[in-house]
Amino acid sequence: MIVIFSVDTKASVKHAKEIQMRERERGRRARQMKAKIENDTLYIEIEINKNPVPSASGKTLVVASTRGNISTDVMVDGKLLTIGLNAYIKK
Repeated sequence: MIVIFSVDTKASVKHAKEIQMRERERGRRARQMKAKIENDTLYIEIEINKNPVPSASGKTLVVASTRGNISTDVMVDGKLLTIGLNAYIKK
């Protein structure tokens, strides 16, 4: 079986912009996050929600989230580190 996969770059960019617009309308934004490595330990600093907010599914309360993957300036094996973080509690 041969599967051919292609990505329409213009459609992908348009889709990403639509998602960003919907997130803005909901008042959501990507959180500011800091990351660093010291003594073989990864430290991540992110602002938390003072009042945890319901997740999209409504099953949990989100304490902190990057709202997707964020590229950092931290290097691991010569490559930039990407972090996707979700911290939540059960309802």
